[in-house]
Parts: sequence; structure tokens; C-alpha cells
Amino acid sequence: MLENTLLAVRNLSADFPGRTDVLDRISFSLHQGEVLGIIGESGSGKSVLARTLLRLEAPARITAGSILLDGQDLAGKNQQEMRAIRGRKIALAVQDPRSAMDPVFRMESQLREVMQAAGVGRQKKSMQQDEIYRRLSEVGISSPRERCRQYPHQWSRGMLQRAQLVMLFSTNAQVLILDEVTSALDPTVTLEILDLIRRLQQERKAGIILITHDTAVVRELCDRAAVMQQGRMVESGPVTEVLARPTHPYTRELVAKAGC
Repeated sequence: MLENTLLAVRNLSADFPGRTDVLDRISFSLHQGEVLGIIGESGSGKSVLARTLLRLEAPARITAGSILLDGQDLAGKNQQEMRAIRGRKIALAVQDPRSAMDPVFRMESQLREVMQAAGVGRQKKSMQQDEIYRRLSEVGISSPRERCRQYPHQWSRGMLQRAQLVMLFSTNAQVLILDEVTSALDPTVTLEILDLIRRLQQERKAGIILITHDTAVVRELCDRAAVMQQGRMVESGPVTEVLARPTHPYTRELVAKAGC
């Protein structure tokens, strides 16, 4: 891999039971400080790809290819080995932030647990609390001390998405995957979340894979774009080229539908 290449996926293929080529020879690289947008409609394989990269893809089975991260091929790792890698070297934020939270625990304990699991925030409890409150305040959550005493159902979707991003960017992972994190948010909250991602990414210099069906989000946030259709990557390149001068018919169709 090149010196600043964080992730290199080469000819990655995966099957589901009774269905072949769920992922078909996917290849791409992610570099330090880069935001790569992976675009496609529902069913194109975007979320399967995200989960496959973290080996969360069951019942899918990797049939070929490699996922090279920090000199290791994740495609050959077992689940015990992957538990030591997820959250530390590669991490995922999901579309529905509520599903990432445990409804029976207060928000503060969940934020603390994630930070500790990722190997950060090992200070004494009072220092951990202050750090959590500070980070929540920085992402626009007012009265963080009071909010942390609440449960996930007492937070709005936008607040939970901010909290999920705080949890994600609090890890030491250099590869961060955001799977439809602006989906179902209203336009104002979407812009706020995009601004938050941009600011956190600039602070961390991590590599981000942004998975979305929204070409406008990719145009706003990403450096490069890759287009998926039926489990295949049909076009990729700088955002300005892919969205302004698409060459593949499917990409042209996506851009036309979005009115870009």
C-alpha cells in the first residue's frame, strides 16, 4: 500500500446463502484525511460492503479478495481477532442511531463504555464525566450533564446521531465508516451533521467512507466518489468528475434523479 493509504480493498467478493455475487470484485483505496463517498440506491450492496469491511456481514461469506488495513488482511481474520480491531482501527456509525444504543442504560454510561472499549478515556470517573460533557457540548448538545442522565428514547434522532458520531470519533480508529448517517433527518439537521462530520474529520485526519444514496451529500462532503450497482462498483473518481461528467449509465441516472 502507499504510505498514506489506510485501507486497500482488492477484488472483494461475497455471497449470501442461495445468492451469489452480493459483492462482486470490489476494489478501492482510502487515504489519510480523505472522505470517500460510496453512492447507490437501496439494494446496491452499499451497507453489505460496510458490514463486510468490519466482518459483520453474516450471513454473507467472503469468497475472494482482500481487505488490507494496517498491514493486515481482515478477510482472513476470525471473529475473536476482529473484536480486537473493531473500534480501535476501523469503526462504524449506522443509519439508525437508536439501534446503536441500549434502551435500558443511561446515555452517560453508554458513552463511557464505548470510549473505554476503544482504549480511550481511562481516567477516573469524574474526569471521564467532564470529558463526555465537554465533547457533547462541542457538538451542540446543550445541558450535557442533565442529558447524560437520560435514556436514548428521551433524545431526538439528531441528538443521538451527534452522540453516535462523538462515540465514533472518540476512538483511535483511522478508518471510519458512516452508513447513511443523514438518512431520515430533516434538511436543517442534515446540514448540521455534515458540518459536524467535516469538523471532526479535520481534527482527526482520519479516512472516512460515507455510504449514502444522496448525491448532494457526496457533493458537499466528499473528495472522491464510487458508485455501486447490484454489488459492483461501476464508476469511481474525484467527486467533481463523477457527478459532473458521469460516464456510466447508472451514474448518469442517479445524477439526473437528484437534479445535480
